[in-house]
Amino acid sequence: MKQNKRMILAFVLSIAVLAIYHLLMPAPVPEPAKDNAALAQTGQVQALEPVEEVSGIAKGGSGAASAAAIPARTIEVRTPLYTAKVTTAGGGITSFLLKEYKDIAGPNGKRLDLIGSGTLLPHTLSLYEENSVALSSSMVFKTDAPEVLEIPNGDSASLRLLWESADGVRIQREYVFNGGRYDFEARFQTTNGSKESIHVRPGLNVTQLFTGELAGDSYTFHGIATFDFKGAIARHTLKDISKEKVAKGPVRWASSDSKYFTWVVFPERQWFLTRASMLGEKGVLFSMADKAATLLPGESALSSTQVFAGPKQADLLASVGAGLENLIDYGWFGILAKPLVFLMKASNRVTGNYGIDIILLTILIKVLFFPLSQKSMVSMRKMQELAPIMNNIKEKYKGDTNRINQETMNLYKTYKINPLSGCLPMLAQIPVFIALYKALLVTIELRHAPFFFWITDLSVPEHLWDISVLGFTLPIRLLPLLMGISMLVQQKMTPSASMDPMQQKMMLLMPVVFTFMFWGFPAGLVLYWLMNNLLSIGQQWLYTRKAEAAKASQGTTTA
Repeated sequence: MKQNKRMILAFVLSIAVLAIYHLLMPAPVPEPAKDNAALAQTGQVQALEPVEEVSGIAKGGSGAASAAAIPARTIEVRTPLYTAKVTTAGGGITSFLLKEYKDIAGPNGKRLDLIGSGTLLPHTLSLYEENSVALSSSMVFKTDAPEVLEIPNGDSASLRLLWESADGVRIQREYVFNGGRYDFEARFQTTNGSKESIHVRPGLNVTQLFTGELAGDSYTFHGIATFDFKGAIARHTLKDISKEKVAKGPVRWASSDSKYFTWVVFPERQWFLTRASMLGEKGVLFSMADKAATLLPGESALSSTQVFAGPKQADLLASVGAGLENLIDYGWFGILAKPLVFLMKASNRVTGNYGIDIILLTILIKVLFFPLSQKSMVSMRKMQELAPIMNNIKEKYKGDTNRINQETMNLYKTYKINPLSGCLPMLAQIPVFIALYKALLVTIELRHAPFFFWITDLSVPEHLWDISVLGFTLPIRLLPLLMGISMLVQQKMTPSASMDPMQQKMMLLMPVVFTFMFWGFPAGLVLYWLMNNLLSIGQQWLYTRKAEAAKASQGTTTA
């Protein structure tokens, strides 16, 4: 028994000695990883420009600052191009109103909020959360900035925010806004004033709500776009994002992108897309972050990035650099669409009306393709003249398909007709038509651009009035009806004797199909197609009149 008591006493004493040793001798601080040298302030990285000491720095516990410590403020940044609201609760942006763009056309339009809503959390450009210090919108930064920060054209100004935890971890944020520019800089520095090492990963969150103007339409993209270091852009729809199909990893930049406007985070060095997710049904969130670092007591981590928030004007995006001009989706035939947009803008400097510019551009394209169109018409007329002979062949060799095809080819050789010559010239024009269609669809200059009379916005479907049919509201539009009628006239004028009855009926259905298809298209697109049809009708009429006159003259000479 005594031996057992001694063993138990020895065991208890051993545990006590170990406990006292760990209390008196704390564990050594681990060395930071080699990959963190790029972020950790060890004398090799230049620190953020010192900020003037702010009285009454917001302090919290070891985690987020207590919201009750100081009240949150909203700093309004006013430039000639936008008004941004920065909240000291988390340091994000709650509103970004564009001064040159309204949410709807006309006098009732209000300034467009590029964020879509200030209710989304986390706020746009809030700090990325992967840190030892718990970051959230409840941590309130301190700033000596005025309630309104005015930045005139050509000037720049900084908005500095400061927060410090109870154990000495300091987070400093700084926005550098430029008057007269949509791009600005976001800087952030974490200094470890505590007695223990901390883990940090500088980064930003971007949130956006795709509603109203930002929701775009069913013909254009809205969602998250990424651009890699090889120059390739990837566009991810809301459906892709909801299914977690967005690839994470290093990117040159990432964007919350809509038809005409965009938010882009584009750092100078390699950052990583770490998150892309939905916020409800129409909101998105993506996060971009720098490399992670472990900061020893007294060390700092500094990082910064450029941000663009504004309209997708081709020249503007190109001037910012970093390949942002790739955000404008001109489709497969972008190499053709860009010159067409250039010509339309050049014309607008003279006309001041993009509707007229669309008409002039359509005329120019028609003139350029006049020889091809003319060749197609000549070929189709020859085919029409041979229709009686071809019908005789079909009747003579009825039921013998191979013989009909053989005799038909012999007929083509005899009269030197290429059956494809009527189609190939039209096929050559299709890429240009598609390019112009796509250009008119995504060019921001057409947004809220009026034409004449009731057409006040070329970027949306025209609207005369509404009628109710069986409980449904049907918008009445004139341009699609005129376009459908013009297609019907064009079909009637086009030689179709070589077609079989089924093909002729299908062709007559095309105007009806196109009318319904174009009913919801933007007015600028319908105007282009209508003008193209009218020019084709005029060309067909002139050619038919000339051909009939030549035929009559030949008949008179023969007689």
